[in-house]
Amino acid sequence: MKTFFKWMLALVSLASCFCCCGLGTLGHLAGMDIAPPEPGQPPSARAVDLGLVLLPPGTPPQRARDHDWRADSIQPPEHHVAYGLGTALARTFADEHAALGRRLNYRALGKERFSFNAPPGCSADMRCIYEELMRTNAEPVRALGDKFVTSIRERGLDAAQATQLVINFVQRIQYELPDQEAFGIVPPALVPAEDRGDCDSKAVLAVMLLRQVGVDAVVLYSDPLAHAAVGVGLPGKGTALRYAGRSYQYAEVTAEGWPLGMIPPQYDKPRLWKVLPLNGGPDTAG
Repeated sequence: MKTFFKWMLALVSLASCFCCCGLGTLGHLAGMDIAPPEPGQPPSARAVDLGLVLLPPGTPPQRARDHDWRADSIQPPEHHVAYGLGTALARTFADEHAALGRRLNYRALGKERFSFNAPPGCSADMRCIYEELMRTNAEPVRALGDKFVTSIRERGLDAAQATQLVINFVQRIQYELPDQEAFGIVPPALVPAEDRGDCDSKAVLAVMLLRQVGVDAVVLYSDPLAHAAVGVGLPGKGTALRYAGRSYQYAEVTAEGWPLGMIPPQYDKPRLWKVLPLNGGPDTAG
């Protein structure tokens, strides 16, 4: 097995070259941001409640995280879902991720720098790690995605609206740079359970949910720009990247309310991006 990025940067988190506050401020100034709900408050009476996911069955309700967000292309725009994992199950996903790091000889090389031994056939990017996480975290993410599928079908939302519903949900999750997790990524099942994740943590979750609701989605990854986002296979204006004859609109997942197809100026360098189609994760809605 060869060493992946032997003495080089395998993944630089958003913190070194991406200012969360900067994008958040732009969104707020553009009128796209919303005030967070008060802690412990029930969802607004106007909100569409997608329901509650607790895994495994019998998990105490207090383990659930409440997620409230807006999708302005849908009426009503306010949405709510609650999602939680039992203590033992959450620890299992964290332990499995740490074990993956040990198997691949993950080593931190300083702040935001690491190396690991790539599995056979893994190219010089993070796709093998993303695919393994999509495979091992598929079931809890599928349970969450089922709530989106049901709501989308009941309301007859089209693909563009379904995309907005998922992307705005993931954007709302708290941005947090993982400083303890292997490979600098939070496993997708834990991102909504712990309400935290950085750019690629949130991008992998978004791709899994989008595919489940029937939308073609890929991870967009740039090692030189130290950023990750989502590509959505829908027509539209703005920045798009092409792969295998398809065009993918850029979707930012770290800034709340950031519009589909709009790429932040500091990342508007199409030649520095890769499209990672990825295998694995929940089945699509069909």
